[in-house]
Amino acid sequence: MPSMNSFATPRSRRWKKASRSASLLIDIDHFKSFNDNFGHGVGDQVLRLMANVLRERVREYDLPARYGGEELIAVLPGADLATCGAVAERIRRLVSECSITRRSTGEILPSVTVSIGVGQFQLGESMADLIDRCDRALYLAKRTGRNRVVTENELDRQLAAG
Repeated sequence: MPSMNSFATPRSRRWKKASRSASLLIDIDHFKSFNDNFGHGVGDQVLRLMANVLRERVREYDLPARYGGEELIAVLPGADLATCGAVAERIRRLVSECSITRRSTGEILPSVTVSIGVGQFQLGESMADLIDRCDRALYLAKRTGRNRVVTENELDRQLAAG
């Protein structure tokens, strides 16, 4: 999976496709405590699981990448917010249903969950602005219970209510 450094640059064809897109940002819930309790080898196994789930659930021409730490990102060219939200929900559900077994002992570990923020690219904005909006949606998902998908529309509703 590419890193953000190999992501689309403003002059590339991938950027032109990405400019009509939606994006999702994934964070593994309670990853630090999982890593601390079960070890870095198991943490690495969880990260590989996440990368595989992400690659399997996005289209061939989508742009999945590890964003940093336990965060992953995917840009879905041509997708609208609802489509990207549906993809994010399938990823969230699949991850929560996965069973992880410690290879060295055969022990079945607690389930892993993810929180996901989803945003739609707005004409004229930078990719950094889109990622920031996805990040704010992601942290709203974490603040409101984790193991859920939040779209930028929920951010708008929260601002209007607050």
